[in-house]
Formats: sequence, structure tokens, C-alpha cells
Amino acid sequence: MIFITGDTHRKLDIKKLDEDNFSEQKHLCRDDYLIITGDFGGVWTGDSSDDDILNYHENKNYTTLFVGGNHENYDALNLYPVEEWHGGKVHRIREHILHLMNAQIFEIEGSTFFVMGGATSVDRMFRVEHETWWAQEEPSEEEFQAAREVLNNAENRVDYIITHTIPEKVRKSIFKPMKDFVEYESNVEKYLDEVVDNVKYKKWYAGHIHIDRDVMKYRLRLLFNSIVVV
Repeated sequence: MIFITGDTHRKLDIKKLDEDNFSEQKHLCRDDYLIITGDFGGVWTGDSSDDDILNYHENKNYTTLFVGGNHENYDALNLYPVEEWHGGKVHRIREHILHLMNAQIFEIEGSTFFVMGGATSVDRMFRVEHETWWAQEEPSEEEFQAAREVLNNAENRVDYIITHTIPEKVRKSIFKPMKDFVEYESNVEKYLDEVVDNVKYKKWYAGHIHIDRDVMKYRLRLLFNSIVVV
């Protein structure tokens, strides 16, 4: 089985994964998967201080997969070994904790998953680079081009899309009518506009916004506390 949930932010929003809230895990095994849609935060200091939270995930019955968010230590994350896994590239954090790298298509249980992590931190001016903020939160132009190529090779058709943030047009459709809407520029959101316009998919799952909501027009599910089955 494949489950998907929203941001965990290291320990801040981890309670949703406790057995009381995620009771299905009692019956899962290592061939079952939980995908976290970014802001995993388990790799934050890059040293033994990460062990406690990583042990928490590693000791689960299932295998944890996560997409990169805008609150990840990319300096530390990129030191982990890169492997081929289910047709795409991953960083193996622990035996049963894998970072799904950007611009990849994975085949899991007979379904294809296109992954593009990252987002724009609107509060980055209050953060410290290489301590609480990393420029790699925004995928590079090379990653966007690699994504275009991998999708083109798949004839712009996948079963599922997993991202941290959402396309710009979707974000504006949700929030622009609100009086406290704040405009900002995001390269990854602009790229995701390309994806939503050109790629055929069954369902899109994302986090980042910290709400649980279906955006029916785009077959997109925003996740935060909810845990859904694919």
C-alpha cells in the first residue's frame, strides 16, 4: 500500500504519524510506503542530532519516502549517497528512509510517480543561509530541464504527481480572493504551471500550504494532517 501525508517539520508536526492517528501502520510492512510531501526536516543538522528523529522513522513498520521541501538542510541532504531506486534517483538516508530526488519518475506498485520538490520561503529574509535556509530550496534550471526531458520521454503522462508546493495558478485561485493575499515570485511554481497545463495525470498531491483541501478542478489534493491512500 502507498500512503501520502503532508509536512512533518522534523518533530513539530509528527504527531499525525503516531499509531493513534495512523492506525493502519500496525498492519503494514517494509514493502508498504508513506510519502511525505516535503518539509520532512529529519536531516537538519547533518550530525548525530538527527539520530532521534531518523530512528523514529526507521523504526516504523513501513518505508518512509519524502520529497524535498523548502525547510530541509540541503547541504547535509546532498552528502547522502545517490542510488537508483524503482526507476529514479534517491538519497538513501537510512535503510528504510529515502529522499525522492527532483525531476524523477518512480514506478511503485505498478503506478508511476513524477516528483518535483522545493518551494520558495517567503520568510527567507529572516533566516540565516546554511543554518536555517538553503538556496537549493528552489530547484535549478537544470533540474527543470531534466524534468521536461523525463516527462517528454514518458509522453507527458504519469499516474501521480508528488510536489511540495503547487502551481502558481492554483495558489492564486485559492488565495488571491483573500484580503491578506501576499504576492511573491517562485520559479518552481511557474514551472509547475507548465506541468499542470501539459501533463496528463490521475491525481496530484502536495503539501507546503498547511491545509487539507481538494482542488477538484486540477485533481489536486493539498495535505497537511490528512493521510490518504493512493
